[in-house]
Amino acid sequence: MYLVFDVGGTTIKYAWMKSDGTIDEKAKIPTPVKPGQTIDDFVEVIGNIYDCYKNRDHIDGIAMGLPGQVDIENGIVYGGGGIRYMHNVHLMDLVSRRCDDVRVSLENDGKCAALAEVWLGNAKDVDDAYVLVFGTGIGGAMVKDRRIHRGKHLLAGEVSYVFEKLERKDLPRIQPGEQLGVYEAVEKLPFTWSAVSATGSVCFHYAKKKGLPFEEVTGEKIYQWAGEGDEDALDMLEEMYFSIAKQCCNLYVIYNPEVILIGGGISAEPAFIEGIQRYIDQIKPLSMVFNDIRIDVCKFRNDSNLLGALYNFKQIYEEV
Repeated sequence: MYLVFDVGGTTIKYAWMKSDGTIDEKAKIPTPVKPGQTIDDFVEVIGNIYDCYKNRDHIDGIAMGLPGQVDIENGIVYGGGGIRYMHNVHLMDLVSRRCDDVRVSLENDGKCAALAEVWLGNAKDVDDAYVLVFGTGIGGAMVKDRRIHRGKHLLAGEVSYVFEKLERKDLPRIQPGEQLGVYEAVEKLPFTWSAVSATGSVCFHYAKKKGLPFEEVTGEKIYQWAGEGDEDALDMLEEMYFSIAKQCCNLYVIYNPEVILIGGGISAEPAFIEGIQRYIDQIKPLSMVFNDIRIDVCKFRNDSNLLGALYNFKQIYEEV
C-alpha cells in the first residue's frame, strides 16, 4: 500500500492506494500556510497522517505531488510554487526521517497530471505526448518515451510564460527579482500565454470588464453567460480558443508529439475542446506540417495528481 499526497496552496488531498492505482480511501485537510507556519508544521502534518496508517498495513512508500520546480533525484522543491517555506529545502529527506525512513518521492503537480495520463489515461498507448492543464495558470509537461523530460533547469514543458504578444515596449515592466502575485502578474505581464488563456486569467479579465467581484466569476459561469448570448463572454472564449490552438500548433512543430492532451476543470466543457479544434482546423491549411496534429481531452481530473504521484514513485523505485 502507498500513502499518496496532492499538495495544493490551500488543501492537501491524500489517499491510501494500491499498486494498481486503486484508491481505497481519500480525504483532505487544510495546507498549513497561516502566518508563522513553517516547513516543520508541514512535515508534522504529513507525519501525523502517516501515523494513522502505519499500523494498518505495510507502507511501501509515500508519493507526493506539489507545486513548484521539483528536483526528483535530490528531493528538493525550488521556486515556482505558492508555498514559500517549501522552497530550497530537502523535503524528501525531512518527510522520510519523520516517517520511519520510508521511501519518499516528489513530483511537480502538473507533471503528475501528465503521468496519470501516461499510466492509465489517454496517453497510455503513446510514447511521446504533451500535456496541458488549464487552471489558475497553465501547467505543462513534455513526455518523452513515457517519462517526463525535465531539461537542464527543470523547466521543460512549463508554458505559462510562453510569450503570446510581447513587444519591445513591454520589456521594462518589472524590475529584476520583483515578486508578483498571480493576478498582479496578469495585469503587469499581459503578454504571456497564461495571462491570455489560463482559466483564472479569462475570469479575471471578464470580472474587470463587467465590474464584478473576481470571486463571483468562474469558467462555468462564463460558459453560462456565453450560452445566454453575452457578447463579452463569447468573445473572450473565442480569443482563448484561438490562443490555445495557435500555441498547440507551435508546440507540435517544436516537439512533434503523438498527441497533445488538454486538462483542467474547464476541459469538462465539451465546447472547450471543440473550440480549440475548430481553430486548429483553420490553421492546418497554412502548411502541411500541421496535418497530423492531434489533440484530446485528459481522461483524469480530480484524482490525476494522486495517480501521477504514485506512478512517479513506481518509476523511481520500482522501475516500471
